[in-house]
Amino acid sequence: MADKSLDLEFSKNFSERLAEASALIRQTTGLIRLISHYDPDGMSSAAILAKALSRANKTFHITLTPKVAGGFLDEIKDEDNDLLIFSDMGSGFIEELETLDKNVIVVDHHATQKEGSKPVIHLNPHLFGFDGAREACGATMSFFLAVTLDDENWNLAPLALAGAVGDRQNLGGFRGYNDHFVNIAVRRELIKKEKVLDLRGETIYDSLLNHPEPYFKGLSGNKKEVTAFLKKMELDVDSTIKSLEADKPTQLASTLALHLLKQGASSEAIDQLVTNRYWLYDWSMYVDELVPLLNACGRKKKYSLGLSLALGSKEAMEEAKAVRNEHISLIMDSMLAIEDEPPTQMDNIQYIHVRESSYSGVIAGLGALYIFDKSKPIIGIFTGDDKSNISARATRELVNKGLDLGSACKQASGEVGGSGGGHNIASGAKVPSDKEKDFLNAIDKIVAEQLA
Repeated sequence: MADKSLDLEFSKNFSERLAEASALIRQTTGLIRLISHYDPDGMSSAAILAKALSRANKTFHITLTPKVAGGFLDEIKDEDNDLLIFSDMGSGFIEELETLDKNVIVVDHHATQKEGSKPVIHLNPHLFGFDGAREACGATMSFFLAVTLDDENWNLAPLALAGAVGDRQNLGGFRGYNDHFVNIAVRRELIKKEKVLDLRGETIYDSLLNHPEPYFKGLSGNKKEVTAFLKKMELDVDSTIKSLEADKPTQLASTLALHLLKQGASSEAIDQLVTNRYWLYDWSMYVDELVPLLNACGRKKKYSLGLSLALGSKEAMEEAKAVRNEHISLIMDSMLAIEDEPPTQMDNIQYIHVRESSYSGVIAGLGALYIFDKSKPIIGIFTGDDKSNISARATRELVNKGLDLGSACKQASGEVGGSGGGHNIASGAKVPSDKEKDFLNAIDKIVAEQLA
């Protein structure tokens, strides 16, 4: 029997909305269509809901997608589905979903101003007084729905944690409902919390040479410099964090923290160097080892592989590791390139161009944390034949000063005939390629107004 003393506690309105969505799932006897985003948060959300639906003996079909646009909603409207569930997406087009004449559940965490009305049940933290950019993600919200449906679904907590870490909601420590459910999951012995140095390779040498996060300017990816660093620290290429004795871990952490400080890394990046890592018992790995696997599958558009991995396939795990190695190699090459080619500076923003369309956010995000000027948000751009993909990232210090990149991207892209939106700290847009400069001028002005 489940320990009810460990159950999540929600506000009355949130509990009622969760109960309403759960009741709708229980009473649905026909096909359920589950549509989710393709990133680690979206994949984790989809896997949580898929397992919950399977345990409830429901028939369902899953689609992972970067976005819902074009004629996608028209296609869904003509399908014979009894229920549509959108996870980690959907809050931006509630009005369109209300016209489908179908039962719909939206489980999302992106900024929204639309409550939704029947037949759309809208589960979004912003509607219940907590921050979707910081305190709950798509997987967190999907998990809350799953455990409301059946307490058996508590063992899906590691996937909810993967979604939150994938959306970087762990930076600076978990807050809000994220922190609430993580503490309970620790008590339920579903995950283990450890305070350790955040190096993610099998050895310290591997971490510094091949892993782009944490990123140490002039050291990461540089074999000669990494070898010299280890010699200076009196370590060999086979040294691991767990093999260090006496005061060696503290000495290593202090040296690396000083390196980050000298390169101008953000306070978040420095604070995160010694951090809480979460061991997933059922997965036999740390959550920050699972997230790059999911992320790589999404970025390389291997959506089925990523979903299979999230659902627990051992065969998918081995294939995903190969995809991850290619993924982090590409990121490392990009990070080394921007060391030599710094961003173009405007009055209130800075921007870079990237070579891969799905990597603009990754590179911009790492650059914002570890390398670039912290006084301005960074805009990552991939210029396509017709459209430019825009990813905007910033530090929490800038957000605390009034920056809202979601609003800025939405407004600036709208001014040039594009579309955009997202969170205050991380957002994106698509604009006509020939309007790229106009977009940059527009968002530069908007950011100035916000920070004023």
